[in-house]
Amino acid sequence: HPCPIPQTNTTTVRSSEITTHMMKSMTTISLPASLSLGIAALFLARAIPKCMAFSPTPAQRESVVKSYFDGVNKKNRDQIANCFTIEASITDVCALNSGERTVNSDVLADRCMEFLAAHPDCVVDFHYGPKCSHDDNWVVAHWYETGHWSGDSKGIKATGNPMTVEGQTRFLVNDDLKITKFVVTRTFTEWEETLQRNNV
Repeated sequence: HPCPIPQTNTTTVRSSEITTHMMKSMTTISLPASLSLGIAALFLARAIPKCMAFSPTPAQRESVVKSYFDGVNKKNRDQIANCFTIEASITDVCALNSGERTVNSDVLADRCMEFLAAHPDCVVDFHYGPKCSHDDNWVVAHWYETGHWSGDSKGIKATGNPMTVEGQTRFLVNDDLKITKFVVTRTFTEWEETLQRNNV
């Protein structure tokens, strides 16, 4: 007599039960394995010493400072601002206010644009650098600017006189490739000297 349909169903059910049981067993095995891999990866990440973490090359740090001066030459406010952290520390050794102070990057960029409004043909070039030491994150540049005081800026009328100034600046460039601090020793333009006399 042929096997009745219920027997066929019973066999199918048992096969399904076996398959389901095997799938559950595989799932039970695979979950801890995945978890173990995740824990191992986390452990390895924490075990990597800081010296092995990403650190920009000296050339990359130099490129940030070059971008800043390039922004000055291009009269590009956003390019200038983007080279700095949101708050940057400045020490202007030769200024009347020669102490270290913290300035917002937008204020820095605006001040640069005021300078460029007074000296629209200003061009920056270098005697040395920008050059980054292999021992730290400081980039040094010995720069000079030439042009004319041909524009009115900050309420001060232009004289049309030629402008030549120079200085040396040390820029601290962090691992995010932003200037976070700089120290500058420099001469001043006639326009800047007028600003200082007028306390502007």
